Amino acid sequence: MINIIYKNPKILVCYKESGLPTAPLKNSTNDNLVSQVSIEYPEIMGVKGFQAWEGGLLHRLDTPTSGLVLFALTQDAFDYLIYQQKNDMIIKEYRAKSKGAKELLPGFPPFIYDECSSIISGFRNYGPKGASVRPVLPSDNQKVYKTEVIREGDDSFICTITQGFRHQIRCHMAWAGYPLIGDEKYGGFEGEFGLEAIGLTFKDPVSRKVISIKI
Repeated sequence: MINIIYKNPKILVCYKESGLPTAPLKNSTNDNLVSQVSIEYPEIMGVKGFQAWEGGLLHRLDTPTSGLVLFALTQDAFDYLIYQQKNDMIIKEYRAKSKGAKELLPGFPPFIYDECSSIISGFRNYGPKGASVRPVLPSDNQKVYKTEVIREGDDSFICTITQGFRHQIRCHMAWAGYPLIGDEKYGGFEGEFGLEAIGLTFKDPVSRKVISIKI
């Protein structure tokens, strides 16, 4: 059963558990959040989204990441939200947990920012089949992505992004010397995976007013 956090006639925000893929691969029948939501809200599959099998899904979470996922229930809502997303108007907030670094993994350039700050980079695929990513120092001819980091406690950080890249927070935190707990791909200590999407802020397609959904 899906865990609905917020719903109105045009959008749906639900909570994804860690270990559940957000969306299927093409022609996949494996369990995933999109397929679960589409059973109760089949109208999401009538939305022309990024891929035919993703419907009204606005963004993905990595499979081990838990937290809030946004869906559009109508095409006009999807188009309105995509405009916001492309213009850095949808703010996504995460809680990241780290016990610090064992050592920086190969492929990372020197870290050039303050410990808790705005971390900005491009990205490149890294390793066999591009299974992970590495930061690329900002340049004039490459798209860059920003992670705002605020220390919340000894082992806890609040990370905020707008547009996101695959593994962005995981990679940026590892680059800063704080790989996530449970994230062996980026050198983190063992434990329950330490990343949860806890907040979404955007203009509601119904009211056209800014709303903030947090857990």
